[in-house]
Amino acid sequence: MADDRIELFVGLIEAIDRPGAIEACRRLLSVDERARADRFMFERHQRQYIFAHAMLRLALSQVARNVAPPDWSFTAGRYGRPFVAAPVSSTPLHFSLSHADRCVACVVSRHEAVGVDVEAVSRRVAPLSTALRFFAPEEVETLRGLPEPAAIERFFDYWTLKEAYLKARGFGLNLPLDAFAMQVSSEAIEISFKPDIADDPDGWRFSLCSPSPSHRLAIADGSRADGGLPISRHAWPLQQAAE
Repeated sequence: MADDRIELFVGLIEAIDRPGAIEACRRLLSVDERARADRFMFERHQRQYIFAHAMLRLALSQVARNVAPPDWSFTAGRYGRPFVAAPVSSTPLHFSLSHADRCVACVVSRHEAVGVDVEAVSRRVAPLSTALRFFAPEEVETLRGLPEPAAIERFFDYWTLKEAYLKARGFGLNLPLDAFAMQVSSEAIEISFKPDIADDPDGWRFSLCSPSPSHRLAIADGSRADGGLPISRHAWPLQQAAE
């Protein structure tokens, strides 16, 4: 797997959160990850962190089957993006991890410029006021022209696509969300940049899906592969941890 594709692992925590699962997943984590999990104030955040990081380790081991899930170690890049530190390989794996309100998603690829974001779709959000603070003018104008239900859906399209792009670039939040704009239609998803942003819009491919009726997920593919990398979707890899 992952020789020239994107492996997407996605699932809802309710599908795996049964007696024994959280402890089985916790055993896969490093000492530092367990300590970080213990620092969360609320149990639901602690459980989500444990499930997400166990999922990442299991996903990596499904792609690199010679590595056991506890044997992965990670380091952070300049803007905080995590990378595999060990084991060292001649063809390293890259990943992006996202979780929101009991949904976890990660992508694994041989290509570094790949990112994923998942968000819980809230009907209480005020899409226009939030967009005015963060989004590009073109996106704000599109939202202005939509009735509220459609505006909320498009808002989360934009939000997840933007976050996935930032993760693929490894920028975190160091690039303002209004420095680039997404164009979403039934035919294509495209990106454009302000003149001072050094990137080529033709080098990016994007996809959107809904892991559940209340979640939106986006993948950004900056591999420059002709037509974009194929995406293979997998269900939870966590069952084996709970057995």
